[in-house]
Amino acid sequence: MKNIRISLISLTILTLTGCSWMAGYRPPIQQGNEIKAQQLAQVHVGMTPDQVRFILGDPLLTDPFNPNRWDYTYALTPTYGRQSVKHLTLYFTDGKLARIVGAPIKNDVAPSKG
Repeated sequence: MKNIRISLISLTILTLTGCSWMAGYRPPIQQGNEIKAQQLAQVHVGMTPDQVRFILGDPLLTDPFNPNRWDYTYALTPTYGRQSVKHLTLYFTDGKLARIVGAPIKNDVAPSKG
């Protein structure tokens, strides 16, 4: 009887402290603007800020000292692995898009079925 009590107490302690031994599930964290290649293909030099905003959405960062520069940033922290950060910068001159720096933030490649 004494061995059963000790076993049950030990099992209870191990069960209650078991979660601290392993890391629990961490969901992936996405932050910023996720811009797809299809969206970026619609944006071209000469567009107005309103046209760009309609396609890409509001920029994540707008420089208060240079409102003609829009920064779109996307960060993904997966459950396991390294965080990836992508940047896209748009420059406007005289109310028109003048330059695009960066690449599409997310590729629209369908996973292969196998």
